[in-house]
Amino acid sequence: MSGRTPAVVFRAVLAHFLAAMCFLAITAAPALAENPAIELRQARFIPGDAAQPPVSGGTPVTLPDVWRLTHRDLDGYAWYVMTFTLDEIPTQPLVLYAPHISVIAEFWLNGSLLNAGVAFDTPDKMGTTMSDAPVRLVLPSRLFLPGANTLAVRLQGSSQVRSGLSAITIGPAEQIDPAWRIRYALQVAIPYGLLIVLGAGLCFLVAYLRRQRRTHLLQFGLLVGVFAATSYISWVLPISRGQQELLRIFSSTTMYWVLFVAGYNLAGFRVRWLLPAWHALTIATLIAVSVAAIMRPVTDLLWLLLWPHILARAAVIGLLLYRGWISRSLKHWALGLTALLWLAGIAQASLVGMELMSWNDFRWSVIGAAPFCLVLLFAFAEAFILDREQAAVSQRTAVTTERERILQDMHDGMGAHLVAALHMARRPETDKRELVRSLEESLQDMRLIIDSLDTQSPGLLPLLANLRFRLEPQLKAIGIRLEWDIHPLPGLPPLTPDETLAVLRIVQEAVNNAIRHAQPRNVRIAARPEGNGALISISDDGRGFSTDGVERAGAHGLRGMRARAAKLGARLAIESGSEGTRVWLEIGRVGAG
Repeated sequence: MSGRTPAVVFRAVLAHFLAAMCFLAITAAPALAENPAIELRQARFIPGDAAQPPVSGGTPVTLPDVWRLTHRDLDGYAWYVMTFTLDEIPTQPLVLYAPHISVIAEFWLNGSLLNAGVAFDTPDKMGTTMSDAPVRLVLPSRLFLPGANTLAVRLQGSSQVRSGLSAITIGPAEQIDPAWRIRYALQVAIPYGLLIVLGAGLCFLVAYLRRQRRTHLLQFGLLVGVFAATSYISWVLPISRGQQELLRIFSSTTMYWVLFVAGYNLAGFRVRWLLPAWHALTIATLIAVSVAAIMRPVTDLLWLLLWPHILARAAVIGLLLYRGWISRSLKHWALGLTALLWLAGIAQASLVGMELMSWNDFRWSVIGAAPFCLVLLFAFAEAFILDREQAAVSQRTAVTTERERILQDMHDGMGAHLVAALHMARRPETDKRELVRSLEESLQDMRLIIDSLDTQSPGLLPLLANLRFRLEPQLKAIGIRLEWDIHPLPGLPPLTPDETLAVLRIVQEAVNNAIRHAQPRNVRIAARPEGNGALISISDDGRGFSTDGVERAGAHGLRGMRARAAKLGARLAIESGSEGTRVWLEIGRVGAG
């Protein structure tokens, strides 16, 4: 998949989203009908928990009626009774449409219950939540009367959340349904779609981070985001309305905190004071909300304490837009603009909560998140796809590099021995034992290369054991006893095949030097953990040599051992005297506590 694929997918998703919005706008246009719809804006308000619609009484109210403004201390039930007149019974069913109800309501037409099954709040559990969906009820023709008709609404409100009833419209479906569809899309369909997008984004991110083998702050943020979105559209918890608002405040604030940090990192600019100030503001906001919840009954007015937090989010949006401007990055522009749209929706919802805008207005905070989440999903998908492409390129590069390393090792080791053996074989005066020794060394080097590539034997110890299996018969055949003292090496860091081959070749070269020059009776190979590394020693009891003299003579074997140790990042030491020779190889941070 090419690197242009994510951009093509993003443009297609954006085009479909805009087309859907245009379709909703077109279908929302009012249709023409012979019988105009009836809008009910006047009602009699009758507080009380009567199970049947009251016949008389009450005070006149105008819809929408907001309890926080007109019935400030009311907490419980009340009836709204409205009357309207029909010249004749309609030949087709009509539709009742209420854009906004808070919190729970039953509808009665001429004494008949229209929406059976509604569950009201109890002290132990919240009931049916109707605040987030417009009400559409089909009214059968048989329920209407010629002349005066009565519509009664039994509303349960709460002092903890904004409660009230919007104006109600009754009319033919072709007139009512366009407005209901767009309100339903905004209040129900898009929030559910938003939850799906958040879940998809989380799946992309989890898959991406699993490939990276690390965790990330965004993973936690998306989990909190899914939690917050779900709490708005589907949860019925055994807590009060106010406690649910408190839970939403904490989850939403945490989600915005994580997204701010992620956006700051994505923008790529470093403002020294910005993140500490953001963390301090987030903590202060949560503390203020907690103190307010302890000091007084919990209500949705706690959201007003989030205004400083809301305004501060503009800082990271500015960074994203600036990054998009200077780097001509469509992704950063899209993230910045959709985040700005989301922030405007959050501000509008807060103004509605402060009663500075009409109670009947739709809150745009959740809908404003939809474009941002689509762009965020694109960003995650792009990162995931590009990471897979990069991983494939890296894998091909690693295979090519490893193949070249193996060929080089075979050329420098086994190949050099075979070339030397070939020259010996062409000379008639060559000692047969020298020819055999050169061939044996080439075979040993080939086996070392094969052992270093053995991925089924993790760690150095199994490979040293293979080396022992090959060395011991050879040493025994020439009268040399092999002593083996190998301990587990738990602190030794993992070695690459190249590093493993270097260790095995150093051990092999040290043993070969002892066989050729020292005439020992015993050769001892030992390994033990030392600090955070390992200490490997190869010693013999043969005749020693002057290390200074050998170094000045430029012995090829010792130079090769030191070069391999340096490439390995290890330290090589050689001690030799009348009692024999010992080679020390220190791997890792030897001696570190």
